[in-house]
Amino acid sequence: MTADRPPRLRPLPGAYADAAPDRSAALSDAALLELLEQALADLPRAERAAAVVAYGLDEGTQGVADDLGLSEPEADALTRSAVQLLRGALADVDLDEPQVHARLEQRRRRRTSTPDTG
Repeated sequence: MTADRPPRLRPLPGAYADAAPDRSAALSDAALLELLEQALADLPRAERAAAVVAYGLDEGTQGVADDLGLSEPEADALTRSAVQLLRGALADVDLDEPQVHARLEQRRRRRTSTPDTG
């Protein structure tokens, strides 16, 4: 290493810190729910129904297919579309503590057939 090389770390001017977004103002649960409700309300009717049935009622794509009279692949596509639209609508929401807001437990996969014991 040579002494001619400038240091890698350089102090930043105070203007950079002043321009940084304020991270101290986290969203309350009520504000987060209000944003989610507005995002759901803005969805097209079919996507809103798919999101509510699949995730709100925890029925998955099979429930969407049954409730909306769709084939399972169509219900899956509609549910995925709803999730993508919600992600887009809520993209600017910054969750400083995602573990606080991630209250949905991961669902266990349901076994649709019995294993062969033969």
